[in-house]
Amino acid sequence: MNIIVCCDGTWNTPNDLENGVPSPTNVVKLYNALAPKDPDGAPQKSYYHPGVGSEGNWRDRILGGSTGKGLNRNIKNAYCWLAGTYQPGDKIWLFGFSRGAYTARSLGGMISRCGLLDLSTYDDDARRIWDAVDEVFDIYRMKPEHPPVSSDRLHFHNANLGEPGAKKTPIRFIGVWDTVGSLGIPDDLGILNLLDFRGRHEFHDAGLSTIVATARHALAIDEMRQNFIPTLWTLEPGQQADLKQVWFAGAHGDVGGGYAHAGLSDIALKWMIDEAREEGLEFRPDLDTQINPHHHGVLHNSVSGFFRRLKTRPRSFPLLSADNKGTLVHESVLARRDDPPLLQGEYRTLNWDGRAPGSCRVRVYAKPHWNWTGIYLRAGTTYKLSAEGEWLDKSVRAGPDGVGLGIYPLGRLAHLLGTLIGLVERGFGALIGNHRMDAPGSRRHEDLPWFSLVGLVANDQKPARHAGSRIPPFPHETFLIGSERHFTPTEDGYLYCFANDAWQCYNNNHGSVRLTVSAGAPADGASSGTK
Repeated sequence: MNIIVCCDGTWNTPNDLENGVPSPTNVVKLYNALAPKDPDGAPQKSYYHPGVGSEGNWRDRILGGSTGKGLNRNIKNAYCWLAGTYQPGDKIWLFGFSRGAYTARSLGGMISRCGLLDLSTYDDDARRIWDAVDEVFDIYRMKPEHPPVSSDRLHFHNANLGEPGAKKTPIRFIGVWDTVGSLGIPDDLGILNLLDFRGRHEFHDAGLSTIVATARHALAIDEMRQNFIPTLWTLEPGQQADLKQVWFAGAHGDVGGGYAHAGLSDIALKWMIDEAREEGLEFRPDLDTQINPHHHGVLHNSVSGFFRRLKTRPRSFPLLSADNKGTLVHESVLARRDDPPLLQGEYRTLNWDGRAPGSCRVRVYAKPHWNWTGIYLRAGTTYKLSAEGEWLDKSVRAGPDGVGLGIYPLGRLAHLLGTLIGLVERGFGALIGNHRMDAPGSRRHEDLPWFSLVGLVANDQKPARHAGSRIPPFPHETFLIGSERHFTPTEDGYLYCFANDAWQCYNNNHGSVRLTVSAGAPADGASSGTK
């Protein structure tokens, strides 16, 4: 028998509406798409749990949605249902989106590390059952050296008395959309972060357990919220696994669902259903008429409302190329790039794949927080980056090397004030152990000149600690370009550029500089990006 657990994302329920139009997530759609019986005629039993922040009073909803409060309870609820439903020989299927993906993966980790309780031995005593579930969850979080053994008090499926329950109950399939493991108060909020308890918000298991037969992960290329960093599965050295982690066009909800315009999210939904069906999960036969995937679908901007006040961060994703199609990048991504929608225009244009020898020239504008260059830099290749031109920080002129801290005309008093704020920010951040707090008015990188040209390789690598450099640790390589720089990335990634200004002050910026990136022997002429 197939037993399916479906865990929804933050604030998500089956009754979600967008302007009065039903807009459920892919978790709800997959749950509703399940057939009552498997191909052999055996019943399929399924469980759905709404996302954190969708239950309780208004205070519970706000705390649950903004900090992830209540996720542990969701994990235990799903575990309890599964433990009471499972019989040896049944096949376990886990699905989730966003923090629901965190729930599903943590549930799988709990079963792997501790085992799955056999609740038939508890005589329907609710108090004893929940005491046992709470105890197993606490053991799971503590990560003890020795897993719990099956006993009269904690009796695990597929384990005899005295045997550990760990790694005894297999999981047939885990399918997740855009796992978000970031919990608690965003680090950007500085002093509010003091109210946080970091130990409660650690991702319990980023590794893929050997008890999982098949794992599938759909990831969003265009999600920019910094506190929505995806948590990919990791494998131990030499571990063999049936694992696919594939990137799709769109923001968080364009992959996991939740918008009424679901052309993009239906792509990731169909992909997940096809992958699960191939492994033996049965779905209703009429799905093709209700799932409408299209690469021209609306790509939504998730940086809205409260999130507009927080920093953003480009994600690290592989080269969008035919070589990676299907294995790392879904074919619909390349279809959207090669055939962009009239409604939203060009998508992730590739100006240069970074292979040497070669070069590319692009414009870097002062106003965007992030300039997409369309240049993919390769690990171990040394690139020469040179820039020329002039841009404006309101009325202050600057070149790629930025503005120094010499004589202060009236128009640069803001820089002096921002520098002082930055010093306070750094000291306070060190005091509270939060080096990613953002004090309004401070530079994005305090050790680099105001309005200097800065590069970032989106590769989830922390920058090297050079002498005299105190760029705060950040999961991407960030470096000063200025008017000229030679740079060798440690890992592959797309190059983004920006003017080093205060995060809140980009709207008064104007102008652009010209950036040329080259590698190897000089090319006859730089290939053109935006001129």
